[in-house]
Amino acid sequence: MKARLKQMLRADNSFSENRDIAMYEFGLSREKHYDVLVVAPGWKPTKIMPDYDVEITCTKEHSYISGYEVKGDDFLIGWIQCSTGASSLIDELSTCAYLNFDKMVFVGAVGSLVPEIGLGALCTPQWSISGNLANGYLLEDIWQYKPFGKVYPNDPTFVRQVVERYPDMLQTPVFCTDSIFCEYSHLDFIKSFGTKLIEMETSSFYLMADLMEKPAIALMAVSDNSANGDPLVGRTEEQKRLYNITRKQVIPKIIIDIARMGMRDVK
Repeated sequence: MKARLKQMLRADNSFSENRDIAMYEFGLSREKHYDVLVVAPGWKPTKIMPDYDVEITCTKEHSYISGYEVKGDDFLIGWIQCSTGASSLIDELSTCAYLNFDKMVFVGAVGSLVPEIGLGALCTPQWSISGNLANGYLLEDIWQYKPFGKVYPNDPTFVRQVVERYPDMLQTPVFCTDSIFCEYSHLDFIKSFGTKLIEMETSSFYLMADLMEKPAIALMAVSDNSANGDPLVGRTEEQKRLYNITRKQVIPKIIIDIARMGMRDVK
């Protein structure tokens, strides 16, 4: 854990000093070792992993967030389901700073901005444009924050190891937005950065992974395509099928594979 994150945790007054924040928020224990910590805005393992031979336990449930443990024969996954948006991911992931885990995986939906990346494509960010203000609060001096900068995966070697196992995975530039509704009136500006995908959290995820000093990768399934007119809401059954193949079959398999990767394999 880097010094800046320790500084932010010491300054946090939202919980009393003797409160185990990760246990309170997500029911995840400091006494356990998790092979992977999954960070999932909106996605729950009970929804995307019903066809896998795993034991899923809901460890904590609130109105908008929930925690899970996903147990297999030779792995244990901690899973935090948070609300969408960069600020939610930063706040909720910070509560897990003292948990004992090896690797981090982000999972979620992503919109395509180009016709060649269709529904159901499996993607990971080549880099993410930080089109939000929440990331500025990770700095000691917020005035130093420059929005629309590039955020690269914090451990490119780890990302490469995972991508090599799944050659169909696209490494693609991503734009991180604060507003799904407002993004459509700014698509020309958003695409001017050379981005081909749009979502909300991956720049913050990689910045947090860097502060936590954990190997990390974001796994995303294309849910809509503004270039082709494939909507986010009101999709046809075929459009849902393409999306759900990646969401419920491909991504869960990758998560389990990553959980089974020993730390000596993560170099």
